[in-house]
Amino acid sequence: MNDLNVNEAIHAHREGRLKEAEELYYSILKSQPTNLIVRNNFGALLIALGRLDEAATNYKKIIEIKPDNAEAHNNLGVTLFKLGKLNEVEEEYRTAIKIKPDYFEAHNNLGITLKELGKLDEAEACYRTAIKLKPNYELAHNNLANTLKELGKLDEAEACYRTAIELKPNYVEALNNLGITLKELGKLDEAETSFKKAIKLKPNYVEAHNNLGITLKKIGKFDEAEACYRTAIKLKPNYELGYNNLGLILKQFGKLDEAEASFKKAINIKPDYPDAIVNLDYLLNEKDLLAKIFETKKNSEKNKKSNINSQIRLTSNPFIFNRKVEKDLIGKLYKIKTMKLDDANPKYLHYGNGRTSDYQLFKNDFSIIKTVERDLIDIMKKAVNSNIFIMESFFNIFQEGSGIVSHNHLNNFDKTFKLTNQKFSLTYYLDIGDQNSSEPGALKLENPNKEILPSEGMILIFPSSRMHSASYNGTRDRIMIGVNFYSLI
Repeated sequence: MNDLNVNEAIHAHREGRLKEAEELYYSILKSQPTNLIVRNNFGALLIALGRLDEAATNYKKIIEIKPDNAEAHNNLGVTLFKLGKLNEVEEEYRTAIKIKPDYFEAHNNLGITLKELGKLDEAEACYRTAIKLKPNYELAHNNLANTLKELGKLDEAEACYRTAIELKPNYVEALNNLGITLKELGKLDEAETSFKKAIKLKPNYVEAHNNLGITLKKIGKFDEAEACYRTAIKLKPNYELGYNNLGLILKQFGKLDEAEASFKKAINIKPDYPDAIVNLDYLLNEKDLLAKIFETKKNSEKNKKSNINSQIRLTSNPFIFNRKVEKDLIGKLYKIKTMKLDDANPKYLHYGNGRTSDYQLFKNDFSIIKTVERDLIDIMKKAVNSNIFIMESFFNIFQEGSGIVSHNHLNNFDKTFKLTNQKFSLTYYLDIGDQNSSEPGALKLENPNKEILPSEGMILIFPSSRMHSASYNGTRDRIMIGVNFYSLI
């Protein structure tokens, strides 16, 4: 075989005639097994064909022939990364860099691997080295931005994405990533522009259509958001994220049956999709609530006295009661799965140290929690002079330096179905923690302003429309149960 055969094989490979290229590479390697140029190209072909184990074997053969071949170590790393063997990958990239310290691609690839391993600071350092070696390396600028975003350095991430786009104006992935970062920074108009640029360059960019929809929804352009989600789904019919987001916007429009179908479609595509499962469960509860309110009103029409009583929805604002806290209750709560306050949704709401549960506390089977639920239901009924419907139940554990920002518990569903005057919030204090601290965890109600320092066993009920907040800086855990519920009349 001569150079002509090698060139013919490479030419066929570049033109996408993969089967022909494979046969030529095999033929050459049969007579020239140590031809490293052919082996390197053959490895790339095997990766393109998805035959990763064969590609890895091929690159190992190159290293066996020439141990100091930095490109082979890098390419083996790329292959092993695709195979999910991350620890082996890291070793190969580090070997490539040791052989060739100015190998900027290997520095970038090592950064990708370290980010995947959760070593974000090390990944950042690798990307910065790659950029130092090649300042116009747009891929490294984008990857550095991705890592900075994950580290919470959003302003720096924005700058890096913009640099990547300056270097490569048609860099659609960077435009999409910039849009995501701008959205998180609250620069929604700029985010919208960035996503639209990405879509103009790549009209079938599913993720950009979806992200544009999310941004337009935040801006309040609900019709346009719906159109974006539908486009994403049309481009990718099995796009579970698109169906979930479409369900949320349909729910915003009050189209509950269509929203239900959309959430179910998302779950059908991905049965373990937690967001869609939670959204569907919440939607079904909302539909159940509306049915119960309708039935209650229908029955109330037969009883004028009930209509008169229904005008008194809260006997005092806030309604204050007291219930003795069982010794075992707090211990049971500590056995229930929780998440860090900073990880809970919505992200802006909680802050600092501490834990919070999901919104289905009363679905736990502990008998003591069932007892608490029954007692609180009786208290809620008394407070609002009506039968009630519980939508959310949860608990918070505040630790030193934690709290909850000023907020209320109304949502679009309440406004769409005119339920704002029928929704209430309950707070039940199980352990008040350390009230000698600078921030003892007082409940700060607004409009009118009222600050209430809780005592153990205190129950407060107030309209969900009322803004409130709390800050805690004690050294002992402060624990409370929260409930959001509706009066049926």
